[in-house]
Amino acid sequence: MNVSNAYPLRADAQRNLERILVAAREAFAEGGLDVGVEEIARRAGVGKATFFRRFPTKEALVHAVYEGFVIEVEESVDRALQEDDEPLAALRAFLRHSMTTQAGNKAFFEAVASRFVAPVELTDRVMAAIARVMAPAEAAGALREGVEAGDISTATKMLGAAIRPMDGLLLPEAAWDRYLDVVICGLSADQAPLPGVAADPCAMVREVSAKSV
Repeated sequence: MNVSNAYPLRADAQRNLERILVAAREAFAEGGLDVGVEEIARRAGVGKATFFRRFPTKEALVHAVYEGFVIEVEESVDRALQEDDEPLAALRAFLRHSMTTQAGNKAFFEAVASRFVAPVELTDRVMAAIARVMAPAEAAGALREGVEAGDISTATKMLGAAIRPMDGLLLPEAAWDRYLDVVICGLSADQAPLPGVAADPCAMVREVSAKSV
């Protein structure tokens, strides 16, 4: 189930859809994927029949919430690409946005990582967005040789772990930029090429998806 739909919804149906997605996102952020659909419907102020018309399964709802985050990634890249003060500014802005998103949605992302395989097309969209935000630094020769989109994807996870070093603890934002600088320095040019190979999230998702068929 995608957030987008080929056929426009009536105004009331669109409002219900948006209320369900907002309620689901808030509930998943607080309690992970174990939150029941009844609780989500209650938070959204809709009946169960309305809920199940839009999302016949909980997996369809999780897909839609996840796609909402993908759309935010794409929009964050659009905003980051307006940064023009230095070649790595767009990449820095993108990574900073990722930290903010992870800080507020830890339970959801942890549950997704352990229990949900993201649709291949959504993973492709995320990686395409990352490739776009890397482009200014690549064009300016400011990116370390060998850095790939998979490295940036992995860096977002590293930063998410850095700002939450223990369960229930979120570092103050004064510490966030410190670790963001550590990562940016590691991605910057004028260093030896990166060793080894980059992670390939798209290939990993396809492999896991093929095994689950």
